Amino acid sequence: EPKKKPEMPIQEVEEMSTVTLTIEKPQNTTTKDVVLLKNGEELKPSDHVKIKSISPTTTEVNITKVKREDEGDYTVEVKGVEQPLVRLIVHPKPVVRQEMQLPKTQFNEKETLTIVCQFDATPEEPFIFLHNDKPIVADSRVTTTIEDNKYTIVVKDLRPEEDEGVYTLKSDHLVLDTPSISIVPEEKKPQNETVTIEEEETITVAPQIEKREIETYKTETEMPVQEVDETSTITLTIEKPQNTTTKDVVLLKNGEELKPSDHVKITSMSPTTTEVQIVKVKPEDEGDYTVEVKGVEQPLVRLIVHPKPVVRQEMQLPKTQFNEKETLTIVCQFDATPEEPFILLHNDKPIVADSRITTTVEDNKYTIVVKDLRPEEDEGVYTLKSDHLILDTPSISIVPEEKKSQTETVTIEEIVTVVPQEEQPRTVTQQEEEVTEITEKKQPQEQIESPIQEVEETTTVTMTVELPQGTSHKDIILLKDNE
Repeated sequence: EPKKKPEMPIQEVEEMSTVTLTIEKPQNTTTKDVVLLKNGEELKPSDHVKIKSISPTTTEVNITKVKREDEGDYTVEVKGVEQPLVRLIVHPKPVVRQEMQLPKTQFNEKETLTIVCQFDATPEEPFIFLHNDKPIVADSRVTTTIEDNKYTIVVKDLRPEEDEGVYTLKSDHLVLDTPSISIVPEEKKPQNETVTIEEEETITVAPQIEKREIETYKTETEMPVQEVDETSTITLTIEKPQNTTTKDVVLLKNGEELKPSDHVKITSMSPTTTEVQIVKVKPEDEGDYTVEVKGVEQPLVRLIVHPKPVVRQEMQLPKTQFNEKETLTIVCQFDATPEEPFILLHNDKPIVADSRITTTVEDNKYTIVVKDLRPEEDEGVYTLKSDHLILDTPSISIVPEEKKSQTETVTIEEIVTVVPQEEQPRTVTQQEEEVTEITEKKQPQEQIESPIQEVEETTTVTMTVELPQGTSHKDIILLKDNE
C-alpha cells in the first residue's frame, strides 16, 4: 500500500541545491531503528547525505549539493515498516560558456601572456586550467596561481604554435574561454607583410597550382576559425575585384551554395567590398564558409557555434493550493520585452483558451487566468517556454468542493423542508440577495450555494421553479452565470 504512486510526494529541485527531508518516528525509537532507502536500497550516511536526530520524535535527512544521480524514490524503514518519503526529481543546472575579454589577442614571439580572472566571491565549484582543452602543466615558463577568488595564468617567452589557441577556466557549470591567441614569429617580423599577402594572392590566382590551392585552403591552418555564441549576429567581409558585380560573388557553406535570406543577408558595401551578415546564429549555421568569385573559390571562415544554455527556473506564487471554483491568476512580467517568444503550457501541453481559461501577452507581461478551477483537470504545472528560458510554476493542487459542501447542502435542504409555504418565497429572495453580495465581494465563490446536478451530454434536463401565488411567468427571469 505505501508504495502506490499517489502516496509518494514529488519534490523537484535544481542540481547543486540542498534538500532537507523530515522523518517522524515513535518516541521509543532510536536513530539506529531508522533506515533510509533509495529505490529500495539502503542509503548509508555520508558527507553528501547526512542523517541526524533533531528531537525524540524527529530525524532530519540533509542531501547537500544535490547531483543528478540523487534522483529517485526515497523511503524510510522504521522498525521494519517501510513508508514513502519523497520522489526526488533533479533538474540539471545548465553549463554556461562565456568568452573572457583580453586587451589583445595577437602577441609577438618571446612576449609574456598574462590572463587574470577575478570573481566577486570565492567560487563554489573549483576551476581547472586548460589550454586547447588539455590540462595546463606548469613549468619554468608556464605558471598558474589561485588566490581565493583570483585565478591567474602566466606564459613567458611565448612560442608560436605551441602557445597559440584558447586558454580556459572550467568548472562543472561554468566554462570561461579566452579568444584564440595568435603569436607572430620573430623571424618573420622584419619582412614586408604586404609582399607576403600579395604572394599568397598570386598563388591563389595562378592557373598551374589552382587545384592544389583549393585543397590547401580547406586545411585547418588556412581556414580562419571564428567561435560565436548562439543567437549572436556575425558579419563577414568579402574583398572582390572592382569589375565584379554582386552576382559574381557566390557564398558557399560546406561546399554548397547559400542563397540570401532574412537569416543570411548579402549586401554590397562598395565596388570592392561585399558584406555577409548571419542574423541570430543557430547551431545549424556551424560549418566552413567559402566564397566563389568568378569561379575561383577562396576560404572565408570556419564558424563554430557554442549553444546558448537552456535555463529552467521556478516561478514564485503566493499559494499553490486552491479550492474548487476559485480563480488562478499567473502573471509573469519581464524587465523588457523578451527577444524570444514564449509559449504557454499546462503539464507540457499547449494551453487552449476557452470561456474559463484566458492567456494574454502585453509587451513584457504574460498572464494566464483559469476561472472556476476544477480538480485534476486544472492541477499540475503551468509553464512559460521559449527556446532558451523555461519558467515553471510549482505544482498546483485543487481541493474538491464536495468534501467541504456536503454539510452545507444538507442544511439548505432542511431549511427548505421546514419553512412554511407562505414564507418560502421570502426565504428564497433572501438567499438570492446573499448570493449577489458574495458575488460582488469574491466572485470565485458565487456558485457555492447552488445545488449541483451532473448530466451526460445529449440528455434532457428539467428544472422546477416554485412561484408565489400572485406571480406570473413574465415575472420569472432565467439566468445562466448571472447573464
